[in-house]
Amino acid sequence: MRESTIMQLQYGTAVLALGLVTVHLLMQGVLVPYGEAVSFQHVLSVYRNVVDGALLEVLLIVVLAHGFNGLRIILLEWRQSAGWTRGVNSMVLLVTLAAISYGTRTVILAATGQVT
Repeated sequence: MRESTIMQLQYGTAVLALGLVTVHLLMQGVLVPYGEAVSFQHVLSVYRNVVDGALLEVLLIVVLAHGFNGLRIILLEWRQSAGWTRGVNSMVLLVTLAAISYGTRTVILAATGQVT
């Protein structure tokens, strides 16, 4: 993928994350009293609601993609060589996929009631 396309992805995920985090904070911190919003049972009910669970999954993917791509950009600016670039790109992709997989696992376990 071209670097300009990756930067467009970075900008797009930044704007999308800003909107999603705003909606998330409104739903969890403003519309619901904070003490209730952080209670374990309320958190589980959020995961079990299809719309809220989907929002959390999309938020997870967008924020992780944005964050790890930002880290990748910093590492590529820090040092520049063909081998370094290949290594950084590969490792960031693997770590991003692993983090998304683990986060998705958490969402699925909470949504299906395997966490009580």
